[in-house]
Amino acid sequence: MIVAGYGGCTPVKAANPARLILAFASHRERPAFANIYFYRHDGVESGKIVGTVPALAERADSHPSLAAGGTICAYASKQVGGFTPLVNLWHVGESRSLSGPAFNSDAGARIEPSLSGDGRLLALAMRGGANSIGGWDVALVDLRENKYVALPALNSDHDEREPLLAAGGRFLAFVTNRPAGAGLSDIALYDRERQSLIALGGLNTEHREINPALSADGRLLAFVSDRPGGAGGKDIYLYDRAARSLADLPGLNSVAHEQTPALSPDGRFIAFVSERTSGAGERDIYLYDREAARLVPLPGLNSRQEDFDPAVAYEGND
Repeated sequence: MIVAGYGGCTPVKAANPARLILAFASHRERPAFANIYFYRHDGVESGKIVGTVPALAERADSHPSLAAGGTICAYASKQVGGFTPLVNLWHVGESRSLSGPAFNSDAGARIEPSLSGDGRLLALAMRGGANSIGGWDVALVDLRENKYVALPALNSDHDEREPLLAAGGRFLAFVTNRPAGAGLSDIALYDRERQSLIALGGLNTEHREINPALSADGRLLAFVSDRPGGAGGKDIYLYDRAARSLADLPGLNSVAHEQTPALSPDGRFIAFVSERTSGAGERDIYLYDREAARLVPLPGLNSRQEDFDPAVAYEGND
């Protein structure tokens, strides 16, 4: 559900949103190994867990990404004493696994998957592959054609991590530690149409910027920073590329650490993780509605264990 005019710093009024699907990782059933869960929410106050990726012995699953209206989920898996990290695919509506990407049989580690809205493109961080430039690199795969898509001028001989592909497929955000940046780590944005990096004036600082998230059109970019002046610890910020400035997020951050934001396609909702002591567990998932400027209740989502790595989509309408 795209809300017209919603990309700016001042949200417009809109009707109640369509239902949301959240995917997340949790240790609620196995303290040592996380599983992927799916949660349906009405966008206002009601929701429930509606499925999970079945657990496999000594396999940890994390970092889900949703596409195709919340129907397809990509996630990272690591088997103890087994394969290097891989990317798997799951059909949420039919509760079944899909054929894994062909690159899983190649050498190297692959983590942090991010799907385009139509589920055709998959961005990921990879290390040790045949096409690796140095350290961690960002790769883009066309799942329909089972082939890598070129990303000229994106990677360097330093680390490029945490790729986030906008649902529209044009823009790709990532984190880099290349020495020419502003701080310890910086957010960068790549335009696939122009095949070049886009300037993000006023976003990065001399501190650490991590965990990028994008709206579908690439205008809004959420991220985490430990810069001074926030509510405390690590905080979530929202950068508007058109205004070249930060948007207000009243009531979102706390004195504890906030991390790993995920944006709904229209940028109205921000799902994120917080370590605030008022939560159910050590780390909990929260949902912020920018239109109402408030946290939305998530009944039955969080547990006494850790819940983390949220992804969010509008059900049936990405």
